[in-house]
Amino acid sequence: MPARQDVDAASWKAPFAAPPVKGRTQRTCAEQGSARPLGRADTAGAPGLRCPVPPVLHLFRSALEDPPGQAFRALHRASAAADVPAAADAYALLFAQLAAEGWSGDAWRCHLAARTAGDGNPFTLGPEPGPGLRAAAESDLAALGALASDAVFGDLRANLAAAGYAPAPLVQLGARTPAGFAAQLVMARDWPESAMPLRAAALAGGAGAYAEHTTYRWRPDPQLAAGGHLVAVPHPDPVRPEELYGYEAERRAVVQNTERFLRGLPANDVLLYGDRGTGKSSTVKALLPRFAAAGLRLVELGRRALPDLPRLCEALHDQPQRFIIYVDDVSFEERETEYKDAKAALQGGVAARPRNVLVYATSNRRHLVRERLSERGDPGMDDPRAGDAVEEKLSLADRFGLTVVFAAPDQELFLRIVAHLAAVRKLEVPEAELRTKALRWTLWQGGRSGRTARQFIQALEGELHDGAALPLGTNDSALRREKLDAAVGRRGGVT
Repeated sequence: MPARQDVDAASWKAPFAAPPVKGRTQRTCAEQGSARPLGRADTAGAPGLRCPVPPVLHLFRSALEDPPGQAFRALHRASAAADVPAAADAYALLFAQLAAEGWSGDAWRCHLAARTAGDGNPFTLGPEPGPGLRAAAESDLAALGALASDAVFGDLRANLAAAGYAPAPLVQLGARTPAGFAAQLVMARDWPESAMPLRAAALAGGAGAYAEHTTYRWRPDPQLAAGGHLVAVPHPDPVRPEELYGYEAERRAVVQNTERFLRGLPANDVLLYGDRGTGKSSTVKALLPRFAAAGLRLVELGRRALPDLPRLCEALHDQPQRFIIYVDDVSFEERETEYKDAKAALQGGVAARPRNVLVYATSNRRHLVRERLSERGDPGMDDPRAGDAVEEKLSLADRFGLTVVFAAPDQELFLRIVAHLAAVRKLEVPEAELRTKALRWTLWQGGRSGRTARQFIQALEGELHDGAALPLGTNDSALRREKLDAAVGRRGGVT
């Protein structure tokens, strides 16, 4: 979209504009039980320094409470105080923050549309709204729609330019485009008419605190009453389902359980247990590309933070999305007592688990807690407490309703995984050469697994691009390599 010339906000008629709608933008708070007008799109400040007035919002308040919204409010305050340097600085800050978001087209409009579409409030996520609530929502949307245009800053930019500054328009700042219902708001001329469709999209998982990102991490903080808070992960590990090969039955069990969960049917917490590098974590991460559009979200929880699970569930309660709390590499040593709190958190506490939360954990230990033979007791002794320690430790794994086992691949499966990954990456290597190099890699890099196969393919891809020899290890030597090649050739492969 080409950059537009600044024009008077009241007369701008481009398709992305949101002109005042008669009967909506002139609605006053008196009509809603207050005396101050809602959603004014007029400007304020000293002569020659005019800035749009931040609207008073009843429901969609978070739309202007993020850093760009705060910069906009600072810009208005500086304009009202006729502080030209402060206004120029606030405008530059607003520009920088919108540029960091990388919007294409009208960046200010795209930003407000995304914030509005993602706002979780009593109208978007609550029960069926009454007439008063719906009227307040429509009034907020009218105010935000009137504000959502780079053109409303046209007079201000002209005034700053006259004072010697060079403010750039808030357009064409990147390649990012709004997604979901925000894209509809960007194109809408009458935002109030979008109120009920916006609510429907929100209830389908497209709004609220967890609508913008798909992956979050729980960060413990004892200073907070909630014991911690959720932090978005803007760039999650990009596990592509097409790169997963083998273990079809195991992954199918996880996928089917997740599908039932998303449909609101009974589903179980899942423990993915098995040898290292067999794809347990990748199986969980690969659920997001498949089900994020259906409202699935992934929340990473450290194993030492498992006692925080009830607090985390409380934070996710009543949200429209469905959450898998992902705990990677769960295992406890015998002296670690966190597993006792984890048992109650998973199942056994007095509080009910929200219906929109499941726990998926991975582990290299079937029973999660280290056991000792001495804890099993002497079978020949009449000890009524023999094995109590073992039962207590086993009870943590029993909290998971579904256990899926990932065993280390045999040589044939390993080579099929390698061939599949090579095909996905479009690596043109003769089959015999690929096989020989893969088997040699396993001897030098610690055995066969899906992870080893991926690491081999990454190294091979780099070798093919730069022509360097495939690194087999820092202690490699020509003599040892010759012996290895001879062993591989003699046996026709490594078993």
